[in-house]
Amino acid sequence: MNRILLTEYEERLFFGLWEEEKPAEIAFYDKEPGLRLGDICLARVQDIVPGIRAAFVWLTPEQKAYLPLEQAPAGLRCGDELPVQLVKEAQKTKAPVVTGRLSLTGRLAVLVTDGCQIHISSKIHDDAWKEEALRRLKQLHTQPDERPYGLIVRTGAYQASLDELCKESQALAAQYKSICQTAATRAVYSRLAHSDPGWLTRLYGVSGRLTDRCEIITDQPRIQEACQAFLEAHDMESLFFLRLYTDMSYPLRKLYRLDTVLQDALSKYVWLKSGGYLVIEPTEAMVVIDVNTGKAESRRTKEETILRLNLEAAVEIARQMRLRNLSGMILIDFIDMKKEAHQAQLLHALREAVQNDPAGVSVVDMTKLGIVECTRRKTSRPLYEQIQTDAKNIRRKFI
Repeated sequence: MNRILLTEYEERLFFGLWEEEKPAEIAFYDKEPGLRLGDICLARVQDIVPGIRAAFVWLTPEQKAYLPLEQAPAGLRCGDELPVQLVKEAQKTKAPVVTGRLSLTGRLAVLVTDGCQIHISSKIHDDAWKEEALRRLKQLHTQPDERPYGLIVRTGAYQASLDELCKESQALAAQYKSICQTAATRAVYSRLAHSDPGWLTRLYGVSGRLTDRCEIITDQPRIQEACQAFLEAHDMESLFFLRLYTDMSYPLRKLYRLDTVLQDALSKYVWLKSGGYLVIEPTEAMVVIDVNTGKAESRRTKEETILRLNLEAAVEIARQMRLRNLSGMILIDFIDMKKEAHQAQLLHALREAVQNDPAGVSVVDMTKLGIVECTRRKTSRPLYEQIQTDAKNIRRKFI
């Protein structure tokens, strides 16, 4: 059974997903954040910079954000007020990023204001189901007014009934209508829509990948209450089993060895069962991963030993990318292999290993120098950056 752990760690909320008894995803969340990813605000345009095709807008009197012009209404002017959605947190010296193309996320579908079409996840291959879903959704959403929107049906919708999908899509449409009406009457800097905390919205993604019921464990009563309300509101009670841990003599933090889990997830070195090891180096421009033979020994030929070690490394690299939430350009220096058949086998194994990564990983190719190029979509800050930027107590312990 998959397991989600929610507990307090150094004055922040720890989210951990365990799959097959191993940590698969880790994240930290502030208890009382200000603006959250997904929040929709009524902003005021401060400046338009044609040279970088962007505008700068005020979300609050103190908080400025970056708005790409291609994601803003045509004819935008300084002083204009418009609803925008926070899509990227501030990073180092960079302002947060917002968009004028709003999206409202549900468990089964996403409403988007970029276009008015209905799209169904390409991972759903049942053509008959897709045709029926399209027919019913088109009947419900006839775009009667001047505020067109589109719908994206998520992969997890295939596990639900079409009635549930239609019900949720109508709820999203009603929510969007309410936001538009509110925007017309509110003062600038108002928050038009509050998104759920990130640790709750992660349950959407987890639910779409479940093959069995997932257990949620927390030792925080208020977290249990928030989870229960969220699961009930989104018809997800059948997918998750919520449990409050009450043994304060041996807290969850110790039971799941969180100090060790974090230390391993932040370490530069990752040892493999064969005796080889990985060196993981995030840089400003990319992430570099080096595979080394270390103490690996085998009675097989040298080429067979290297292939076996590289295949083992490919599986572990896929796990580490997800665990550490690495993103952007990722270059992997596997141990050199001369046979093209072995190179092809390695690329196939790596593509198989990253196939179920919810962030989406593209294995591009192997260069002439034997470097494998990958890209992983950025959904939030990598684990090391969350800790370096925000969790000072954790940073002192592990960095």
